[in-house]
Amino acid sequence: MSAYQSADKTRRQGLYGWFIAVQPFAENKGGDHIRILRQGDSRVTRIINRKKISEDAGFRISLFTYLYSENGRYLITNTLTREVIELTEAEWKALQQIRSETVNFKFVAEIGLEQLVVSRYIVEAEYDEVGQYKNVVFIMKTVAGKKKGYSTYTIWPTTGCNARCIYCFEESFKSRTMTAETADRVVGFINDTRQDGEIEIKWFGGEPLLGHEMISYICRKLKENNISFVSTMITNCSLVTEKLAKEISSLWNMKRVQISLDGDRTDYERRKRYCAPDKYNYDTVIKGIRYLAAEGLKINIRCNVDSNNIDGLAAFADQLKADIGDIHNINLYLSPLFGVDECRPTKELFGKMAALTEYFASIGLVKKKHNADSKFKVNYCIADSMDTTIGIGPDGELNNCDSLLEQNVWGNIFDGVTDKTKFDELYSQAEIDEACGKCCFLPQCTPFYKQRCPLYMDECFDYKIMTTERMMHDLLKGGNTETDYEEEL
Repeated sequence: MSAYQSADKTRRQGLYGWFIAVQPFAENKGGDHIRILRQGDSRVTRIINRKKISEDAGFRISLFTYLYSENGRYLITNTLTREVIELTEAEWKALQQIRSETVNFKFVAEIGLEQLVVSRYIVEAEYDEVGQYKNVVFIMKTVAGKKKGYSTYTIWPTTGCNARCIYCFEESFKSRTMTAETADRVVGFINDTRQDGEIEIKWFGGEPLLGHEMISYICRKLKENNISFVSTMITNCSLVTEKLAKEISSLWNMKRVQISLDGDRTDYERRKRYCAPDKYNYDTVIKGIRYLAAEGLKINIRCNVDSNNIDGLAAFADQLKADIGDIHNINLYLSPLFGVDECRPTKELFGKMAALTEYFASIGLVKKKHNADSKFKVNYCIADSMDTTIGIGPDGELNNCDSLLEQNVWGNIFDGVTDKTKFDELYSQAEIDEACGKCCFLPQCTPFYKQRCPLYMDECFDYKIMTTERMMHDLLKGGNTETDYEEEL
């Protein structure tokens, strides 16, 4: 039996491998034993925390309170503030009763749960939590909006690619590559529209390294104009040489790279479908990863998961560990493949992902950073950040969705806004989907959902349960697998 099989066999039999206990209420007082395991976002708590409790109100569990139990220890988290606290068994049992019925203040006070009311784990029966969530977003965006200009530019140097991934959403895109004339205007546009201080450039494609000469051209021009910047990039890494890795690190000011690697050599090459497999393949990607890691860059290896490759990923992780060695700046994470109808994720898949993530951590492929991901995410994606982020295509077209490059164009870097109707549609705040307004994970998800997002996932609730329980499980172990390696660039 392998180490992974052993770990998988001994997992607790909960929804996704962790044990969720629901027990009846017992008359034991608590309150003095509440212990914060992860501090929440102080910006949010300053907005929503109660200063005075109404003793005449009825009280219920907050929509944004998630409860978790494992091996006789009891945790709750507020998905809006991101705080995680540990309760006594008596407090936990009391919450089960509040879950099933509205209680009065006397009940809350006798158990000693006033702090849970102050911190909004328990709320007044008529409390409008979705309204409060909207208020938090409005206030935090208003504060952030005081700084004018763009802080982030997503740039497509090309839409061409040397792979034909089975799940690619750009398959029908026409192959276009940026010209020097357009690149010059990109630099001028950045100079005219940027925020003060350092900006971030996200290189995207296609395969951006097919346009590496144009990327180098733009970076040189930015430096000549004394524009302070850092870069991130999403790449398949098949084109990285030792020489190019040094250029990426120094000239491009690269800080983080995301690379998709969906299994062992057979699985990877079957799913990637390179146009010249003798030239671009698993081995060239592994070499490229080593070259980038040697430059000290943080590398996210994203493994897109579905039912077709999940069972081979433990062996793949073992092989990857052998191939790259113990490199501290490489992080492996799993992402469900939800853009392909025949590969819809399931609860069974999420359960296997949870076990695999624990195994990856045990062999050092998941880097831990305690207390990470405790900040409320004001902007979910580029389309939710139009005051601060913008996308620039290879012909200079402007858009705000890296999955809808051609459909969401509203202007260009030469003429500005050319389609005001499209711009206003994207710029306006989307209404919260009815289903999302009833979900405890609303503060951690896109407010667009089906209305605008081309990559929405019907299984998002089950996925959020898995990641939340994973985080709480790791807090109980004294660590946290959420890292400073952002999953999405």
